[in-house]
Amino acid sequence: MDETELQHRLTRLAERTAPPPRESLAEVVVARHRSQGRQVAGITALVAAVAAVVVAVPSLTGGPAQPTAATSADGLPAPVDDWAGGLLTTPTRGSLAADTAFVEGVRQLSWQNPMAGPHDDDPDAPLDTRVVVYAGDVAGARFALVAGENTAQVDDDPALQTDAGVLSDVAIAWYLGPAGAAAGDMTLQSVPRGVDSYGGPAGFFDGATGALVVVGEPGDAMTVSPRPVVAADGSVVREQVPVEAPDGIGTAVFPAGSVSGTSLRYTVVRGTESWTSSPSWTGSDSSAPQVPVTWLRPAPAPGPVDSLAEWEPQQLLERLGLLAEEVQFSMVWAGDVPSPVERTSRVSLLAATLPSGAVYLQCSLGLDLGNGSAGGTWCGSGIRPAGTPLAEQTVVVRSDATDMSRNSDVVSSLIVVAPPTAVAARAVDLDGAVLAGFPLVDGVAVVPFPERAATVETLAADGTVLESTRPLTMADLGD
Repeated sequence: MDETELQHRLTRLAERTAPPPRESLAEVVVARHRSQGRQVAGITALVAAVAAVVVAVPSLTGGPAQPTAATSADGLPAPVDDWAGGLLTTPTRGSLAADTAFVEGVRQLSWQNPMAGPHDDDPDAPLDTRVVVYAGDVAGARFALVAGENTAQVDDDPALQTDAGVLSDVAIAWYLGPAGAAAGDMTLQSVPRGVDSYGGPAGFFDGATGALVVVGEPGDAMTVSPRPVVAADGSVVREQVPVEAPDGIGTAVFPAGSVSGTSLRYTVVRGTESWTSSPSWTGSDSSAPQVPVTWLRPAPAPGPVDSLAEWEPQQLLERLGLLAEEVQFSMVWAGDVPSPVERTSRVSLLAATLPSGAVYLQCSLGLDLGNGSAGGTWCGSGIRPAGTPLAEQTVVVRSDATDMSRNSDVVSSLIVVAPPTAVAARAVDLDGAVLAGFPLVDGVAVVPFPERAATVETLAADGTVLESTRPLTMADLGD
C-alpha cells in the first residue's frame, strides 16, 4: 500500500467514525500534562479496586536509514556498553539523518522539562550515552527521538515503584518543532522515561498536525487503530489499518482533530513478538474543559476534589477519540464516602451516551490530600447496551481508598445507585448467600463493602427482587 492509498484509507476511517475536523484542535483536546504519571496531583495517593493494564510503547518515522554515530564531548564515538540494547545500537534514521549538524544539536538538547523542573525519577541520560534514533519531517512537523542511559532513581520500596520503565537500562526523550526548525528550536514534548532496552518500539503523535510516527526495527509489520468503536449492543471493535514501515519506521497522518493521542493505538509485530500501545503525544493547549454535563440527582455541596471530576468528560472524550457534540454526558451520582483520613473522599459516577446509543460508565474516587491538592483514581468502568434510560439502570461500585503518603488503612465502600423504585438492597456472594442487607434512600446507599460480595440485588417495597447487578470492573475498549 503506497502513502497516498494509506492516507485515503485513514481519512475515510476517521470520517466514518468522527465529524469533520475542526479548524482548531484547542476546541476539542484539553491541555495534557507533560507527564502522564502526574496528570492529577498526588495520583499515587489513592489505590482503587481496578485492574492495571501495562502496554509496551512503540517508536518513530522517517526516510532511509543513514548511519550517524553519536559522539561524546571529545568528538569520539559514544561507548556502547552491555546496558545499551535495541534503540541505542540503531543508526539514526529519518529524512534528516544525513544532517549531521542537526542530529548533533538535537543530541545535546536538555532532557529537563522546563514546566515541571527536575525530579529524581526522571531520566537524564549522560551526553556520551545519547543517540539520536530518529530525526525527520512529517506532515509539517519535525520530530526527533533521542535515547540514552536510564539514570532514573529506583524507589527503595518496590511497592511504590509504579513505573516499570524506571527499571529499564534505556530511556528516551521526544522533541518536536515546526518543519525546518533548527535543533535549538526543538522542544521536549514528554518527560523522558525508561523503555524496553532490547528493541521494543516507540511512538509519538502530534495532535496539531495529526501525524503519528512509530519507530521499530527493519522488517517490523505495523498497523494503527484511530479509536475504539462501540456498537449499540455494547460490543467494541478496533479497525486495524496496515502501515508501511520501511527501515522499521512507520508514519500515518490523520485529519487534524479527528482522533486523539489517547484513543490511538499502534501494533508492531516482529516474528513471534508483538507490541500494542498508545503513543506519547501532544495536543493544542486549552483552558479548563467546557463539556456540558446533566445531573440526574442533586449535586453534593462543593468540595476540594470537585476539580478532578470536572476534567473527566474531556479525558473520556480523548480515550474514545470523540468530540463533545457526539456524546451526551450525565452525572448519575456524586457523593462523599468514608475516608481513611479526616478529609473529603468523594465518588463521582459519570455516564457517557455514545453515538450508537450505548452507555459508557466511569466511576472515580477523589481524595483531598490536605495540602491544596487532590488525588484521584478510577473505581471501575463498564459499557451498557443502548435502550434502557439511565434513570432506570442500577449501578454498583466498589471504592477502595487509602492515603499512601500516610500509610493509612484501606477503607472499602459499596455504592449502589438504583432507580427510586428500589427501596432496599442486599449483597450476595458467588453461592447466592446473603451477606448483608441495607436500605436505599432515593435509590442510593453507601455502606461498608461486605467481604466476598459478588452481586447486589435491589428490592421493591414488597420484597420482590428488581435486579441483580455486579460491581463495575474495567471496560474493555478493544485494547
